[in-house]
Amino acid sequence: MGQKTTFFKQFDKKQLAGSILLLAVFVLPFFSYAEDKKIYVDRNYIGTEKGTKNQPYKTIAKALENASDNTTVDVAKGTYRENIEIPSRVTVAGSENDEVIIEPRNDDKPVVKMKHKSQLDEVTVRKGGIGIRVSEGDSASISECIIKDNDKEGIKIESASVNEKHEVSITDNLIKNNGRNGILSEKRKLILKKNEIIDNDGDGIGIMPGSEAWISGNTIKDNDKSGMRINLDNSNISVRNNTYRDNKREGVEIDAFGNGGRIDVTRSKFYENDRYGIVLVQKGNFSRSIWNGLTIQNNNKFWKNSSGDISPIIRVN
Repeated sequence: MGQKTTFFKQFDKKQLAGSILLLAVFVLPFFSYAEDKKIYVDRNYIGTEKGTKNQPYKTIAKALENASDNTTVDVAKGTYRENIEIPSRVTVAGSENDEVIIEPRNDDKPVVKMKHKSQLDEVTVRKGGIGIRVSEGDSASISECIIKDNDKEGIKIESASVNEKHEVSITDNLIKNNGRNGILSEKRKLILKKNEIIDNDGDGIGIMPGSEAWISGNTIKDNDKSGMRINLDNSNISVRNNTYRDNKREGVEIDAFGNGGRIDVTRSKFYENDRYGIVLVQKGNFSRSIWNGLTIQNNNKFWKNSSGDISPIIRVN
């Protein structure tokens, strides 16, 4: 302690000022570079385009060409006719999801393609082949969007391992009137929360074997096939606090192909589906003990499902 006191007494004001200056030169730029950046887009702007608030780009694609890590592309009200690919660690955000509309220029490509750790917030994606595609092995976040009127899937998610690095989060979206499934996911780690998934021509949600998923607080209704179709095999899926209503087949179809897994269904509502509330489909000749990995809690509610609440195990060869 004595040595430290002597040192500070000898450290005069000029030395202190010099040290502060060095701190400003070397440390402050680090924090400056670490800050999030913004690029602005306004399709109605006329003039020199620099991506600033006063001189925005006219297309989202142009902004994305100039975006780097931790950039938010801030999109003004309007309809943007372009296919976009959101690079890694970049966010595309609108002000209101019904005011910023993205439609495809090329119907053979997804309207929006998302790369690793990209985000899409508060926009409408419509009238494409596939609305949004998350590429193989990449993670993504989609929130407060409207995904509708696409010819194929509203959201298609390609395969990846089930660790958090490859997680796809889909939260607070309206996904409706798509020509196939509202959401179709290959093997993945998924979070699906508080979405409305309505009136799609296929299943509302389809999830392939081997997935890990948390599915909570969603309303899934009026879909032309099942509200949700999931697989027991090698999966770990928690299904809670969802409503499945008025789907043209089952509220939920659970398939098993012969490998163990874990699915837990709790505190959900199954109303007025055209077949069962929940149907269990065994695809092959194997022991029914596989189904021990499925738990359907007593706190679920069933009402007026045409074929019954929960089916027996239905074997399909």
